[in-house]
This record gives sequence, C-alpha cells and structure tokens, in this order.
Amino acid sequence: MNREDLIDALAAFEPSTPEDRDSLERLRRFVAADHDPFARANPAGHVTGSAVVARPDGSAFLLVHHKKLGRWLQPGGHTEEGDASVFDAALREVREETGIAEIAAPLGRRILDVDVHPIPAHGKDPAHSHFDVRFLVTTEREVDRGVAEDPRRPMAWRTLDEALADGVDASLERSLRKAREALKAR
Repeated sequence: MNREDLIDALAAFEPSTPEDRDSLERLRRFVAADHDPFARANPAGHVTGSAVVARPDGSAFLLVHHKKLGRWLQPGGHTEEGDASVFDAALREVREETGIAEIAAPLGRRILDVDVHPIPAHGKDPAHSHFDVRFLVTTEREVDRGVAEDPRRPMAWRTLDEALADGVDASLERSLRKAREALKAR
C-alpha cells in the first residue's frame, strides 16, 4: 500500500460540506503521522476503502446490511497487503462482498467522499476509528450469491428515497447524494 498515492489522492479531493472538510483534515493528519495508517493493529484506527455501487444512471444503489454494526452500508473494508492502493482495496471489497466483477469507475480513481467514524469494540478488537476513503463504481449486474463473500448477508438495490427510509446514516446519505449528482453530471 502506498501512503504517497493516498496523500496525492487526498490533495485532489475537494470537500463540499463542513463534514467533508473535518473528515479530510482528520484523514490527512492520520495518514501523515509517524505510523502505518493501513495497519489494523494500530489502536487509533486504520484507513479503509469502500465504494458506492450505483446503477449507471444513479437510479439505485447496492447496499449491504452489516450485521455487527446493525445498519446498511456501502461495500468496503480493510486494506490488505496485496492491494496496490485504497482504490484497489475498495474494488476488491466490492467484488468479494457482492460477487459482481463487471464494474466501471466513472470518476476513475478520484475520491468521491471521505469519512472518519468510530467502530465500537467487538470481541478482541478494541474501539477504534475507520478513516474511510470512498469511491464510485457503477454496474448493471445483479448480486452473484454464489460468489458473494457471505450469502447470508442481506444486500439490496435501493433508490435514494428507499435508502433513506431504511435509515442509512448521514455520512452514507451524503455519499449517495454525491454519487447521484456525479452520475447526473455525466
């Protein structure tokens, strides 16, 4: 994983809300600090990669129900040693969690959104933060339950209104709105 690539990608990200600016500044400080920002053993937290998966016209988004956190989220997760970048980690996570391999990145490797959020203690893992870097991918495909990481994990295509009715949190709502606007602007 290349820290310098992430620093460059963060420098190109333009925050659009106060929450964006706060998360971006926290993420920049965390990545620049004297530690491995990708190491899961770091008690402060680690960088994660995720992707808003949308229909190409922005009409619906693929959400995954995260059992441990008890809420609907975008696919994503921890970086792994074999990932060349956070973008590559996000794509790997999409493929693993959904079984969908046919995806496009309409923004390329440009960051869609950033969010720093707390993760509660669970089992042997202490409470920590995820410094999440979010990208946008699109697909016409459906979830492949034969390939998806956990076939018991609920996944569903939702319009923005349906996602809001399902109770997505404010940070995911922000990401979904950004994704829809980015796709409309194309």
